[in-house]
Amino acid sequence: MEANWDASGYALDERGEGPLALYYEPAGWQSLTMVPRKDPYGRVGFHYEPYDITVVGAGLYLFTLVTPGDSAFTRTALDTLLLSADPAALHQ
Repeated sequence: MEANWDASGYALDERGEGPLALYYEPAGWQSLTMVPRKDPYGRVGFHYEPYDITVVGAGLYLFTLVTPGDSAFTRTALDTLLLSADPAALHQ
């Protein structure tokens, strides 16, 4: 499987789709320092400048999504993953 991925895993097929890999595991830490690209408070009309924040929580998990480049397929796969990770979104 890995050899096939190296040979053709980064190419989209005629439908604009391709293979993907999803890795999921418990995070080995209880906090994560990051710089959010968007205002984490979702304020409208305010100028936002990225700054360091620390995300803290118990039971954090690490998801890694590997897809063939940036494409509509990749964005759909990521949107689907994010939607399924939000229990409230599943009941809309």
